[in-house]
Amino acid sequence: MARGLEEIMTVVRQSARRLVGADGLAFILRDSNECFYVDEDAIQPLWKGQRFPMDACVSGWAMQHSEVVVIDDISKDPRIPQDAYRPTFVKSLAMVPLRPGDPLGAIGAYWAQIGTPPSEGVYRLQRIANTAAVAMANVALTNSLAEARDEAARARDAMILAMASLAETRDHETGDHIRRTQHYVRVLAEALNRREPETNGLDDEFVDLLYKSAPLHDIGKVGIPDRILQKPGRLDRAEYDIMKTHADLGRAAIATAERYIGSTNPFLSLAKEIAHCHHERWDGKGYPRGLKGEDIPLAGRIMAVADVYDALVSERVYKPAMSHNEAVSIITEESGKHFDPAVVAAFGEVAPQFAKIHREFSQLN
Repeated sequence: MARGLEEIMTVVRQSARRLVGADGLAFILRDSNECFYVDEDAIQPLWKGQRFPMDACVSGWAMQHSEVVVIDDISKDPRIPQDAYRPTFVKSLAMVPLRPGDPLGAIGAYWAQIGTPPSEGVYRLQRIANTAAVAMANVALTNSLAEARDEAARARDAMILAMASLAETRDHETGDHIRRTQHYVRVLAEALNRREPETNGLDDEFVDLLYKSAPLHDIGKVGIPDRILQKPGRLDRAEYDIMKTHADLGRAAIATAERYIGSTNPFLSLAKEIAHCHHERWDGKGYPRGLKGEDIPLAGRIMAVADVYDALVSERVYKPAMSHNEAVSIITEESGKHFDPAVVAAFGEVAPQFAKIHREFSQLN
């Protein structure tokens, strides 16, 4: 059941010598062409921390030949490096390889008297070595799976940035906006979690997924014509109607990714909700579906506050930037109208952090 090599060695160090009935025990790992004496439990110091060539120590012989070695008098065995053993108490020993056939290392048991090591002790040493080898294989498999998960997570994060950068290339304001809103939503969701811990689904995993998927909230803008997306002024009604389609376009783009993968997952589901619902309003007057109240997914309600705050305090070609205090006042006044009152209450607690994020992630002119 060990979860790491250190835990395996601790179990061996604390129990094996007593079970085997030896005066000393060493845990040796194979490191390329060397034997690394990584841990020990003995009546006197042995070789902990030292390395010896595979061909120059009995543990190396046991590993190379995948055989148990039993020596009743070390002074008479040519496999023993006498110079290394002379300063120690060792007079007889048993050496058992870990995982015969493809040895990972070995466990050595040592006695202070000349004589054949007891057969029961050697048998138990073999059982311990076999169990340690299985534990080491399990640890290696667990680590391999963890690495695979990490690699998948890195690939996912790279995909997010690549997709979000598509919108950034279309709209020069979008890049900084993406980075700022990503940090806003984390701060806001964490504050809401502290205030409303009973909210269904609002936990650390949700906060992390929200942070990672937030950059995709405007991905649908890649489908908006340049004449509208980059217009140096306010949009007329027809143009605004086209701009509003970016919410449906964003949802469709992520849904296409889901179909390509062949299944859904929490990350894609949340990204789809954010892209589709961050322009819905608490009072039902938003778009694209006119959802109202808690019918709007929580991710969309959180993103709405972050998105509007950044729009208010950021300069655009058609408007000057508003002050932080003015933006806070507007969002507070829109509680129960544009925004979820619970989200606005959480925003009130962390509004100073929003101002700090905006300063840190704004372009230097």
